[in-house]
Amino acid sequence: MSLGVSPRQTLTALEELVALLEQLERARTSVMALARGGREQEPWILYPGEYGIFDRRTQSQFYYHAHAGADYEAGHFHTAFLFPDHAVHLVAISMAESGWPQALFTVNCWLVGDTYEPGENLKRYAHRFYIAPRRGQAPLIRFVNLMFRAFIEEIERLQDEKDEGLQAYRAAHPGQDPLQDRSFEILSWVEIDVRAALARASTPL
Repeated sequence: MSLGVSPRQTLTALEELVALLEQLERARTSVMALARGGREQEPWILYPGEYGIFDRRTQSQFYYHAHAGADYEAGHFHTAFLFPDHAVHLVAISMAESGWPQALFTVNCWLVGDTYEPGENLKRYAHRFYIAPRRGQAPLIRFVNLMFRAFIEEIERLQDEKDEGLQAYRAAHPGQDPLQDRSFEILSWVEIDVRAALARASTPL
């Protein structure tokens, strides 16, 4: 169990997340469409704008985009924790064409221009991630906030695996900086299924 997060809190977040995504399905839309503001998706364009959506009070930010030729996903959300002079990437949320999240992953610093921090720091920032509803369309903001509540254990584990991957790289490539290796892009990855996660959380131990 993640420090400071109870099974009941995780279950509640998963219930709310499923309800939200099903509601969007019934409305024939998705969190990706909300992020784009109804515009057609173009590769590499950041949505809903160049700086995405951010909350200076909570130091939290996210944006959505898609890579050209990435047939394994519809696109993904990047999330970050902000400082006055830099940002640190927390986790990316890979989206399926269905409009449901399908994976979480971390990326190398060069990919998003952020600053490296050890996993223990990133875990603390992930617990603090929150964007006030008034910052954008309420269902979109709610989706990203709920992802951090529903999958905080997975997000924490990804930070550990990221650090382990960097250590393994340094051991295999003495004298080379893994943070600058352009072939070293995805540092940790986990597939997720929101409905399956809810079913597991709902089952008594």
